Amino acid sequence: MHFPASAPSELESLAVEPLMTRDFETRPAAVYARLRARYGPVAPVDLHGVPVWLVLGYREVWEVLRDESAWKKDVQNWRWLREGRVPSDWPHLPGYQVSHLLVQDDQRHKATRAAVEGALAPFQDSDTPQSWELANAVSRHADELITFFADGSESGWVDLGAQFARALPLMAVNRLFGFPVEQGDDVFMDSWRMVDGGPDAAAAVGRLVAATSELAAYKRQHPGDDLTTRLLAVEPPLTVEQIGLELYAIIVILSELVSHAITNSVLEVLAGESGTRAGLMAGPVEELVNRVHIASPPWVNLTFRFPAVDTDLGDFRLAAGDVVVPSIAAAHGDPMFAPPGSQDASVSSRAHLAWGAGPHQCPGRGLADMIVTTAVGKLFERCDFELGLPVDQLPWRSSTHVRGLKSFPVRYRMRTGQAPMPPAAGAAAPPPLPEPAPSAHTTPAPAQPERPRSALWRFLASLRRG
Repeated sequence: MHFPASAPSELESLAVEPLMTRDFETRPAAVYARLRARYGPVAPVDLHGVPVWLVLGYREVWEVLRDESAWKKDVQNWRWLREGRVPSDWPHLPGYQVSHLLVQDDQRHKATRAAVEGALAPFQDSDTPQSWELANAVSRHADELITFFADGSESGWVDLGAQFARALPLMAVNRLFGFPVEQGDDVFMDSWRMVDGGPDAAAAVGRLVAATSELAAYKRQHPGDDLTTRLLAVEPPLTVEQIGLELYAIIVILSELVSHAITNSVLEVLAGESGTRAGLMAGPVEELVNRVHIASPPWVNLTFRFPAVDTDLGDFRLAAGDVVVPSIAAAHGDPMFAPPGSQDASVSSRAHLAWGAGPHQCPGRGLADMIVTTAVGKLFERCDFELGLPVDQLPWRSSTHVRGLKSFPVRYRMRTGQAPMPPAAGAAAPPPLPEPAPSAHTTPAPAQPERPRSALWRFLASLRRG
């Protein structure tokens, strides 16, 4: 790979403020606004000790996203990395040292994207039986989770994040990928560890890729009507290792975006004034979710880009190989995209960037939106909710790329006439309720072998008991 010579980077000479602060965790919009007022549409910031360009303007973010020839994604384009200046324990590095669709360029990216889009197509086309079966399964799983956290009670407390929004994408991924038994339960949490960029991020990436590669090898011997089998059938063929990497990337995207989009959508309704809440609930769920993609996108800052040559962007000259972070959330707050006063419950826009844009736009956005709208629709169909904490006390995750709640405690009240739904055929059954203790006058029934329980349902049962 040839890299052009470049002038010294202005980025390295600027005094930059750290991005990952308590303010950014709790009030990111205020941080974006302050940076925009000081620097314009592009701002230099410090990301865990490394200087990066944060792109804040809607026009500038769109420019970066639309031209993959000028803005590269392969981390080998990063000058600091080539020069050995990136600390080996830099928390974001592990996620960029694995080659998959999200971080590929040029012909390799085009070939991989064509394979992934082709394999996903039957599950996103509303005219195919595969999409019907998956949508019905997601609907049943949402009902199962609601019935399980309610546990027969008319009202109570639930963490909608841990007990619903994090579990539902996992159940959808298990079905979409064709995981045998409940193997998917064991890898789901690692996607959170990787995106958070903590000290165990590298180990989490390794476990995720190993699990998805093992699944691809298993499906080569045991094919089914699932995404993994369809990836094995593409031409030119992908190796088991390549398929494992693409499945890994899809897990990360779906688990992160979908779970936070669900909780952010519910919060958007519950945090509003009564008039705003009524307006949001009056329209179709799709419009509520679309509004949340604008006002509170779960994927706030996209993966890194690197200018191929020295480039002017905003009020700065960016050197080839600098790190550039396009910010969806900041772009949505740009007055050019959202003039003051436009963000009321009746205003929506399909020009948002929540799924990215250009050649790297999320290939599974239709699938993700289906899961989110189904989940939010089921929650408000079967329950009424009240916030368990004041809005300003809700705990947000500290992450560069995603914005979502660490936990989302709410009080629920089941709506009358909403009968529990039967478990989906073939789905892992919730742990059974304990049998009453036998009295002295009863003969104990013969012991029955215990039904296997998946790690997911055991985890959910532990939360319910807590």
